[in-house]
Amino acid sequence: MDLMLEKLFGAGIYLFFGLFLIFLFTFIMHILMPRKVLETYFKEPHFSSAEITMFTGFPLGYMRTVMFMRILGFSASGKKRGVEDAYKLAPVWFCKLSKYIIVSFFIIFPLILLLAAFFGVHMMLYG
Repeated sequence: MDLMLEKLFGAGIYLFFGLFLIFLFTFIMHILMPRKVLETYFKEPHFSSAEITMFTGFPLGYMRTVMFMRILGFSASGKKRGVEDAYKLAPVWFCKLSKYIIVSFFIIFPLILLLAAFFGVHMMLYG
């Protein structure tokens, strides 16, 4: 049992490192976000004036970056706001990297939650 716990703990360390890298890449993507995309689509009627105010600046500006990364990586997800053609204004590498970052997050984050739940239950049962 101790060997399994050590291996799971080691896996958790790698997962946290992966999550750190995702956040680092998101910060870099925030800096590299194509201005043309923001100038064209980060305005009304695609976003309300309250959303524009809210998602401008720190800390929710990074959420705006992730929203646009999702739209650039998966163009169909922008259909509701009418921004499904936004990928045409961004470089191909930015769209591909956005897709990889978003997919990586949705793989790594649930695994971290699962490990945390496992260790929480283990601590409650075995102290």
